[in-house]
Amino acid sequence: MCEDRLGLVSNCWKVQLDAGESLTELTGQAADLGFRFVELRQGCLGEFEDAATRMPDPDALKLLTRTFPQVTFNLAVELPLLSSSINPASSDVDTLLQAARALAAETGSETSRPAHLRIVDLVSREVPQSRLGNDSADRSFSLEDVITSLHALERRLAPGIVSVEHSLQAWSGIQRLFEIARPGSGQSTSIMESLRLCYDPCNLWLTGDGKSADLITESLPVDWLSMVHLKQLCGGTVSTRFEPGNVDWRKQFVALARSRYAGPFLFETAPTEDVWGCLADSRRYLAELVCEMRN
Repeated sequence: MCEDRLGLVSNCWKVQLDAGESLTELTGQAADLGFRFVELRQGCLGEFEDAATRMPDPDALKLLTRTFPQVTFNLAVELPLLSSSINPASSDVDTLLQAARALAAETGSETSRPAHLRIVDLVSREVPQSRLGNDSADRSFSLEDVITSLHALERRLAPGIVSVEHSLQAWSGIQRLFEIARPGSGQSTSIMESLRLCYDPCNLWLTGDGKSADLITESLPVDWLSMVHLKQLCGGTVSTRFEPGNVDWRKQFVALARSRYAGPFLFETAPTEDVWGCLADSRRYLAELVCEMRN
């Protein structure tokens, strides 16, 4: 695993941002430490979002991208994707899409990279069933409605990437969504080349799928993945460090290496006053795991 594939999610800095530290300065510290990916999480954008509405400022975000051309940014937002239709033309969603585009590097530049919007649904605990071949065809909201929303977001963000993170939902539902929405699954009713999965093995433990985590990772189509979040569950709580715990990360890395995953790994440790110390510890533990794998 190369250092140039490492990054973090900005909610690692929640304590610092709430205390008034600048996201620009925090990003600069991360860049100086060699982090090359920063996922900007809604609610943890500091001076780049409205504190009351948590809506990002697209124009200001363009300056962040220009200040750190060596960093690849994406925007992570909360949308009730799995329980409500999402209208990309609505004012709030349009602002989120503009913000994601603002974080993209200009096409043709040495650091060219597409816009990337990552969605998490923290409201719905289930992925809706499909209407196809289902006796309850009159259900008010179905898997097809989710895919329609994703299609609409994909079109508005083109040629960008739309990622979905599994969070509160059982893995079986997320798997069903991707098998239908992604081409080449044998069941595909749509073609969503830019749809990707933000994969978080730790979240599997939070939804009761933890005992199957290694098998799930081994069976993942690598072309689904946009990123992998690095975090650990210890004693039922997400740790402030990437360390030994419920998730067997050595097995996870072996499975991802076998699938030839070549994307970024982002630390999403719990916020703490000692965030930089914890990130340093996390990188040391990661280096130990990589060393074990090579031996």
